[in-house]
Amino acid sequence: MRACLIATVLLLAACAGTPQRPEGAVSRVVVLGASTVGRPAPRGLVGDVMGGGEEPRDVVAREAAEALRSRGYVVLGVETLVGPAPTVEQASALARQYQAEATVALTVTRLELASLQPLGQAEVELESLVVGPDGRVLSSGERRAATTERLYRARTDWRSHVRQAVVRAVRELP
Repeated sequence: MRACLIATVLLLAACAGTPQRPEGAVSRVVVLGASTVGRPAPRGLVGDVMGGGEEPRDVVAREAAEALRSRGYVVLGVETLVGPAPTVEQASALARQYQAEATVALTVTRLELASLQPLGQAEVELESLVVGPDGRVLSSGERRAATTERLYRARTDWRSHVRQAVVRAVRELP
């Protein structure tokens, strides 16, 4: 009886995991993180102690690479872009440079932190672009995520909210 219960719990846990890469989809990718918004000012005690630190584009690139790996993609490289959102030509050139099947570009276009400290909420808008080495756009879209965290650090640190939005955006990619 106990063994049956344990087996059922393990089966349910295995089914509830992160969605894997669809069969036939590209598997070898380069991640390109960008941001049209600047680095937010430090907030709260943690922000004062740790300082401003990273740019949104750095957080997006790192978290997108990790989320893609968890879905079964092979990440050949991680790059960041200073300035505006990447063009199709830039993304396809990056895929050719790394000999990848595609470049996954994620750009933070809006980072609203007005409700961060009082409610632990933030709004993050991301643009996604998946481009093959031949310049063909495999996927594109804009995603808006309202994130909520209950931890103290999440009420002062915007990175956890960007992380949540990136994970959601990667789950929606083909």
